[in-house]
Amino acid sequence: MTEITILETNLLDYNKGQLKGLPKNPRFFRDYRYEAMKKSIEESPEMLDLRELIVYPYLDGRYIVVCGNLRLRACKELGYTQVPCKILAAGTPVKKLREYATKDNVNFGENDLDIMCNEWDKTELSDWGVEFAPEKKRDEFKERFDAITDDTAIYPLVPKYDEKHELFIIQSGNEVDSNWLRERLCMQHMRSYKTGKIGRSNVIDIKDVRAALEGEMK
Repeated sequence: MTEITILETNLLDYNKGQLKGLPKNPRFFRDYRYEAMKKSIEESPEMLDLRELIVYPYLDGRYIVVCGNLRLRACKELGYTQVPCKILAAGTPVKKLREYATKDNVNFGENDLDIMCNEWDKTELSDWGVEFAPEKKRDEFKERFDAITDDTAIYPLVPKYDEKHELFIIQSGNEVDSNWLRERLCMQHMRSYKTGKIGRSNVIDIKDVRAALEGEMK
């Protein structure tokens, strides 16, 4: 097993594709994730010993960082002059180097968000770099809209009718006027166009309005 070696940071080069067959490091963090990782190293430097950099010997006693390019960047910004590394053998096939670099960047498995939110300290997890989906803003208008029924609608919302029909809206600001209108237009006991049940309605066909008005005029 490769042993951990402490190397000077000035001997370590970021993987920029300088080794033939090993493309440059594809890993990047958005600023807030990078800052969270840097804070994690600052608060728990012992984690570097538990997850050391993996490097490959290159020219003139220098090393290419195969796994841990962002950790190296964070360490340098924090003032580290030495970091723990595992040095791969000089004859390691370049295909293996690509494999190591790729697998180091893959996150296997998923977090159970219910457990994380209910049993872990969410503030701590955020400080340690765990990302949570942004909380959805409450849409009060949608909630009110979804709660509208035939009985509670301020004015009728009638999906049955399309552009071939004209919709007339009579607005009432109080129950007295509403009941008066229903009585005048015989709407207190009408058959619902949706359910077929007889009851008080807010929707009336123009033919019924015409019949009611013509009946009063006779």
